[in-house]
Amino acid sequence: MIHNLFTRTIILIVLSGFLNLSGCAVMDRNTPSWSKYRNPDEIDELRLAASSVGQGDPVLLIHGFGASRYSWRYVIEPLAQKYRVIAIDLKGFGESPKPRDDQYSVYEQARLVRNFILENKLKNLHIIGHSYGGGVALATSIYLSISHPDLQKSLILIDSIAYPQDLPGFVKILATPILGSLIIYAIPNTFQVRNLLKKVYFNDNLIPQNAVDHYADNLSKPNAKYATLTSVRQMLPADLQQFSENYANLTIPTLIIWSEEDEIVPLAIGERLHKNLPNSKLIVLHKVGHAVQEEEPSLVLPYLQQFLDTKKHRTTLKQ
Repeated sequence: MIHNLFTRTIILIVLSGFLNLSGCAVMDRNTPSWSKYRNPDEIDELRLAASSVGQGDPVLLIHGFGASRYSWRYVIEPLAQKYRVIAIDLKGFGESPKPRDDQYSVYEQARLVRNFILENKLKNLHIIGHSYGGGVALATSIYLSISHPDLQKSLILIDSIAYPQDLPGFVKILATPILGSLIIYAIPNTFQVRNLLKKVYFNDNLIPQNAVDHYADNLSKPNAKYATLTSVRQMLPADLQQFSENYANLTIPTLIIWSEEDEIVPLAIGERLHKNLPNSKLIVLHKVGHAVQEEEPSLVLPYLQQFLDTKKHRTTLKQ
């Protein structure tokens, strides 16, 4: 009882502080720009954790912020009926290394993913990215289009970061000096995760306890909270608007899937992305939240399967 009262008191204090400091979120402006990453090394000591199921052309799954390859648990087996499905944990998340460095931007993550692709000799590759992982998928695809244009066949983006935008409240909290650290270290992991998932899901009744437990356990791993705080401060690079000019040159077939009710990355971002990617198709879903692959996998799977199965990848998909 005393512990619960103490926890509630801490929560009220920090949330009250946030109301007064909501304008104080600070993005890390020292994050290297895209120009520093254009020619990445092809060999890394850091190895991303990954799993592989099925046979056929590879489909690489890239999860969002605060998640892990676990977020794809409902779509892996269905896709593996026809494809080799590879799910990775990004640096700092899941089972991947979490070094205490300051290199957690989407550009750094994309560099690691690009090297993972080359080291594993993946060809005829399809990449699927969600949210923060969608931004990583975009940067990875641009890497490949420049250095290895024949490796990637298609790209699927689900509620992806792509342009400068207002940050959702919980991201602002984590990006706020002192307050972000207080929140992530003082409040129980399960409380943090459940409240985050309430923003991610449209229907809170569909949030499974095993998902709360899994992500809370991930957050308890050594250096996981450091990696989370560093990632959130580098989530939107200072040169993101300039970097987005590369999208017009990305000609691979791209499927963009978005929730109309997304509270994290608004539909306007998806519509803008569709306008700027020359070979794209936009699907808008209704009555589902930011992570459709977790909340309503049966809603998104047919679109994934149909797009991957199409043989007309050289046909313009603009609609």
